[in-house]
Amino acid sequence: EGSVDIDLSRLSAGTTSVAPLVQGGSIKARLTWQLDHKAFEDLIAKGVPREIARQGMITINSLGSFQRTRKQVEVKKTLKAMLIKGPLNANAVGMVAPSHGLFFNKADPNSFKIETFDFWDPWGFIVKGGKAYMKEGAKIDLPKWLMLTKMRNELDHPWLDMGIGWTGWNGGADLSETELEFTDNPVNRQYYKWQGLFTWPWWIKTAGELYHSQTRKVEEYENKQVNLYPAEVYRRLANRLIDPTEKPEYGKYYTDINFQEAFGRNEVTYKKVIPLYGWGDWRDVPNKYSRYFGNPTKAHDTSRAVEINGLTYIKGDVFLEGWVKGKGLLVVEGNIYVGGDVLTLPDDSGMDSCVGVIALRDKSWDTSVEDPKTGRIIYKPHHDSDWSRFGITHPFRNLSPRLEGSFHAEGGLELDTDSSMRKLTNMDIVGNLSVDYFNRRKMPNDIRITYYNWQEVLERSTYDYTVDKKVDFTNLYELAIQKEIVSWREVDATL
Repeated sequence: EGSVDIDLSRLSAGTTSVAPLVQGGSIKARLTWQLDHKAFEDLIAKGVPREIARQGMITINSLGSFQRTRKQVEVKKTLKAMLIKGPLNANAVGMVAPSHGLFFNKADPNSFKIETFDFWDPWGFIVKGGKAYMKEGAKIDLPKWLMLTKMRNELDHPWLDMGIGWTGWNGGADLSETELEFTDNPVNRQYYKWQGLFTWPWWIKTAGELYHSQTRKVEEYENKQVNLYPAEVYRRLANRLIDPTEKPEYGKYYTDINFQEAFGRNEVTYKKVIPLYGWGDWRDVPNKYSRYFGNPTKAHDTSRAVEINGLTYIKGDVFLEGWVKGKGLLVVEGNIYVGGDVLTLPDDSGMDSCVGVIALRDKSWDTSVEDPKTGRIIYKPHHDSDWSRFGITHPFRNLSPRLEGSFHAEGGLELDTDSSMRKLTNMDIVGNLSVDYFNRRKMPNDIRITYYNWQEVLERSTYDYTVDKKVDFTNLYELAIQKEIVSWREVDATL
């Protein structure tokens, strides 16, 4: 309830350019409003949210004076007020951490350490483009070659400072082409800094230096900010849901996949997995690929690409390899075994394809903090005696995969192989990688992440990934004075 006096002096006194309507007269007015509790409750009963609408009565008292005559009129009308809507705020699932090339909360302390005697091939890690977020920070060793090239403008004495490790050309992490973010602890670089010719010791290992000038502290990201949601949200939005615990008949989709090297030397088996195998059959490749001495492979046949459109949710383990097409998310409550390249094809309409791979932990039994058993993306390489026409005489494949897409592993990324050549196994990711716990020592030897925002491709999909929609309101009201007059009467002059 309230009131306000209305300034009508222009009507009674006029202005310098406009004469008054009535000479010798004066006009006054007062506007009063009051909430009508019964009408307000009726409005709520019709479904209008209580916090955004009001209904009441507006009373206009106007007094006119001329000569010795004074009359006052009171008019009452119904007034409705509604908060003006702001922009629509919608949360949606999508690629996890789409603006980051690398995203993790906590890392093993030795993840970016160059071992003293690791002169064969130190673990290398490169992120190109985007941003990299490390919630609890990290300590990153710098090799000498990186200090002399991409990091030379960040150091005081790049030629005199000493890097970590014997070889000096690899190891630690090359994050020189990405913006670094942290929340709790900083991301520091480690190397031996030159102290001067007349200072002993000449070199001292650094402590507390930020990795580079583009390293900054930020607020911790909420899960919704990076498009990460609980398992039940993905289940609710899925247009394909496979859960044998709810429908036992789905158990028929799980099987063992076996690959053998030529002459039966070695074999790799993936047990109880749903196979999403996107390679074709070299026998179906047109002759142009093998006209003379060609060796067509399964990769040349793109007719069996895995199609992922919308949101596919699978409870259990999955085997993924080969061509994929469509625009969608693959959410797995279990482990995802990657057997080789994961490459995108244009979809059936010729448009770009994209896949977001999300591995979630099965928290009904997997409660480990630093050694999760589920929610992992596990690269388990294999050879294949039937990979190509000359598979018997050419039994080996390139076991360093190229993965195209957005990859999130709540339980981490791992390499699973007993090969003595595991130090030659590398990985190339075009997109981004996000994990909860980052343990570099469990991963392939060299990893290069070339940032690409697949979310921009996913947004062209016709599938609705919206989790919830919320309409925001401003602090301004839209007023609606009803045309009908509730009452009109002449009252005593009081203004």
